[in-house]
Amino acid sequence: MRYKHDAARKLHNEKYAESSKKRLMKNVSKKFETTMIGALAAFEDMFGDLWGLDNDSPPTNEQMENLEKWRKVRATILDKGNSNLRACLDEISQYSIKWDRYKIDFIVNKDNKEYRQ
Repeated sequence: MRYKHDAARKLHNEKYAESSKKRLMKNVSKKFETTMIGALAAFEDMFGDLWGLDNDSPPTNEQMENLEKWRKVRATILDKGNSNLRACLDEISQYSIKWDRYKIDFIVNKDNKEYRQ
């Protein structure tokens, strides 16, 4: 009976460790993507008029050249960011990870009054 219990606990711990790693990888991926897209959006907001962003009139030759440059820079930023994301996820995959979840410590003082830390 004890053997079955220990085997079940070991299996549970392995599954928990794997789900913890997947959770971390998902969260890191989301943060990388949010950072890249947010930075690109901020740049477009400030400099989008250089290539006629939000302009109803036909783009000028200069705006078309700037748009082409922006597309190349944007693609480079996304390629490098995704490459670094993959490298980060590969690094994480080499570790054993256990999510400690959220933790609250209750401390009791001399008067038996609780407070959260």
